[in-house]
Amino acid sequence: MWTEEQARSLIPDAGTLKRGLELASPSKWQNLGQTTEAAWGECAGSGSKPYLVGIDLGGGPAFKCSCPSRVFPCKHGAGLLILLARQPQLLSGTEPPAWLAEWLGKRQQTQEKKAVKAEEAAAKAADAPEEAAAPDAPAGAAVAPARRQRMARGAAELLTWLHDVMGTGLAQAEQQGAAFWEQQAARLVDDQVPGLAATLRELPGLRYAGADWPERQLSRLGELYLLARALLRLDELPEALRQDVLQLAGVNVKKEELLARQPAVTDTWLVAGQVSIEEERLLVRRSWLWGETAGRYALVLEFSFGGQPFATPLVFGARYRGGVVFYPGALGLRAAVGPDWTFRGLQTEQLPPATAPAELLDAYAAALGRLPWLREWPGTLAGMVPVLLPDGQVALRHAPTGQQLALHPDSPAGWDLLAASGGYPITLFGEWNGRTFLPITYTSAAAPVAAPTAP
Repeated sequence: MWTEEQARSLIPDAGTLKRGLELASPSKWQNLGQTTEAAWGECAGSGSKPYLVGIDLGGGPAFKCSCPSRVFPCKHGAGLLILLARQPQLLSGTEPPAWLAEWLGKRQQTQEKKAVKAEEAAAKAADAPEEAAAPDAPAGAAVAPARRQRMARGAAELLTWLHDVMGTGLAQAEQQGAAFWEQQAARLVDDQVPGLAATLRELPGLRYAGADWPERQLSRLGELYLLARALLRLDELPEALRQDVLQLAGVNVKKEELLARQPAVTDTWLVAGQVSIEEERLLVRRSWLWGETAGRYALVLEFSFGGQPFATPLVFGARYRGGVVFYPGALGLRAAVGPDWTFRGLQTEQLPPATAPAELLDAYAAALGRLPWLREWPGTLAGMVPVLLPDGQVALRHAPTGQQLALHPDSPAGWDLLAASGGYPITLFGEWNGRTFLPITYTSAAAPVAAPTAP
């Protein structure tokens, strides 16, 4: 059964979501129906004829609408999906109309052809000689000599600037206006290291954001210093770490090249959690996948500008079958979804294997030792009891050991967790950043306790 959260995850455009919510009213619809594979309905519009709206639930999800919009889902598709999540009993029809059956049949034929091509490609790769199947070199961030020189100049100037900031002290930097940080960030962009500029632009926002903001700002400055030093000593780094440094500095690895030259890990993948962050007109989404056979996480990082749909229609709580290709790096965590990705349905209250807090912290420490700029580390925690602290904050206490973790300050889930728990242990999936835990989803269902799997 679809939840409203899952429905909203497929509608990145705020305007379409707003209009879809307005249309998620029974009075707007007629001839509603659903099967395990599809949902459909007719939505009243400004004209005499209603819009014919369909959703392929088994092979997508994918949307069809007779309106002229080129946005998928359009507001009518969004409205139908939200109505399905809120009031599924209203979609009482069981026989798909002819127009929907025809569309579903064409989609099925297309999916079958793609599956045959994928099988043929896999068989061809398996029969090919090993030396012919291997690429000349793995896909990775490549830098032209001229850009490399400019990047080194930018890193050196940043180091000088950081020495000046620390020499005068953070108390002096605190009194500076936005231009103090922006001018240095603009110089880094000019020197073609936008990754360093983006990190620098985060620093003003840390001021007064929590009682420990000076420590966090100092830590972020330390990350910048270490990254600039690493950028100046690229040739001395191991190849995997060199790729991380280049990507953090802003040198992109093209997804097409990655998929063509890196081996894929084919598995059944659970979308364990999603986090979306809006920055002006840019929507950034982190999707955490769990490979059920491989026993490892994959992080799919995607961007949506101006309300455009994400390239990969990942649904929180859904299972997919297909290949995932990992970006080169020390952790093998960030990944891209391959072309053979197929929807395998929704899962109810399923999470990756759980650990205790001590194991999560150990796994994070080991990963941080391999990648010093690590921001978030995924994990599932079992046996956690949300507790209300004297200062009004909510923390997570491990019932068997009493170990306590602070909640992320941006987490809105504190009181929800208290209500869901009722004083009893629950299981949560989320991100640990070295200081706090950000709950993404939670369930009271028991989860197996297992040692964390190395990436």
